[in-house]
Amino acid sequence: MTARIREINFFLRDYVNLDATRTKTLHSRVAAVNNFLASHSGLDDLVVGDVIPQGSFAHKTIIRPFTGNDFDADVLVPMAEQGGWEPKHYTQALHKALQSCARYSDKAVLGKRCVKLDYAGDFHIDLVPFVTRDDGNTYITHRTRNEFIRQDPVAYTSWFEDNNRTTHGHLVRVVRLMKYLRDRSSIDVPSVVLSALLAERVRSFAGVNEYDNVATSLTSLVKALHDYLDPMSTPPWVDDRIGQNLADRLTQSGFDNLKSQLSTWSKLMVAALEADADESVEKWRKLFGDSFGSAVRKTSESGALTASAYSYYEKAPAPGEQDLLRDHGIRTNLDPSHRVRVAGRVSPNRKGVGRYRPLGGRGNLVPLGRSLRFTIEDCTVEKPFHVYWKVRNAGEEAARRKMFRGEIRKLGEQITESSSFHGEHWVEAWIVKDGVAVARDRQEVTILPD
Repeated sequence: MTARIREINFFLRDYVNLDATRTKTLHSRVAAVNNFLASHSGLDDLVVGDVIPQGSFAHKTIIRPFTGNDFDADVLVPMAEQGGWEPKHYTQALHKALQSCARYSDKAVLGKRCVKLDYAGDFHIDLVPFVTRDDGNTYITHRTRNEFIRQDPVAYTSWFEDNNRTTHGHLVRVVRLMKYLRDRSSIDVPSVVLSALLAERVRSFAGVNEYDNVATSLTSLVKALHDYLDPMSTPPWVDDRIGQNLADRLTQSGFDNLKSQLSTWSKLMVAALEADADESVEKWRKLFGDSFGSAVRKTSESGALTASAYSYYEKAPAPGEQDLLRDHGIRTNLDPSHRVRVAGRVSPNRKGVGRYRPLGGRGNLVPLGRSLRFTIEDCTVEKPFHVYWKVRNAGEEAARRKMFRGEIRKLGEQITESSSFHGEHWVEAWIVKDGVAVARDRQEVTILPD
């Protein structure tokens, strides 16, 4: 078996992932509009918390546009229900506020379900009113039909994040690679449907090696999806996590083409993964094209690997980062019968007022200056046990400040942190019983720039 992990990581970096510059720009502009909405006096009683990323933005599955330069990111604007208001009034109020600002007046476009901020030639941000009504349920609004539409994208994002954790973070990369293949094929399948179908194939009781790396995860999930869809003559029900069907967006011809491509792709993936080392690159190129593997050759010819090229995926150790065995004398022997979840929650605004919200429901994206709590939950290890925690920072700002952290500390079942500076971060916890780490989990955190 030849997974070609290194080559796949470089292929993602150079041909699939949204580049770092555009990602940072997107994050900066979402943070800016969030700050504007929070400070606008006309929205004081209407907007009740930070904007909430949704869709491919929340799931981190945005990829480089295949044609043109434009892509979109969706965010929910949490709003309190207003007495006497019709559904259209929420979108109109949001549009009016943005029109009052010189920065946004020429970018704000009133849509049916959102206000679009159009950054011409680059990307656009769709701001979607997200109203919690007196019945306790959440809705988006349709302005032209003047109706509330029952939706809960936060529940969907939380579910997707849970499945991504089960695959050790590889589900996100699988979805990106599949969107790359989709864009270069005859398939017409919406991203949310493709992502949900793949996430539904994740098995929490998977074999030890099934989600060990991106190549095995890709092959396993695509083959499972092919096996699931192949006997069907019509699109299946795809749950949006509140009992509504996402697959009503998939046409019959789109479904038929998807089945056909899955048959081809799954065979190519299995052949590439099972190939000998000297044949594996050519096998993967039959799937991804001739550019696969080229960046690795160029890098090795130049004599060095840049830190950003590899460590983002494999979490390479930072200077001074501690190791559980080396620095604490605790060996790791993860027991498949044990599980634990590190549950991160964030304050709803800069003041820290209000109920803390789960990070998973907002794609682990957090504005600056928020309080964060990380709690041990769903732990099946019988007490007594000890919890060892590690907080790690990454990215340019962490390097500039020389604040990668990475120390391991024995603490209680909850720790508190703050979102101090932009970058990728993660919090890891080990459950240690009788001197052995028997369970482990990690919570990712992306802090947006100011």
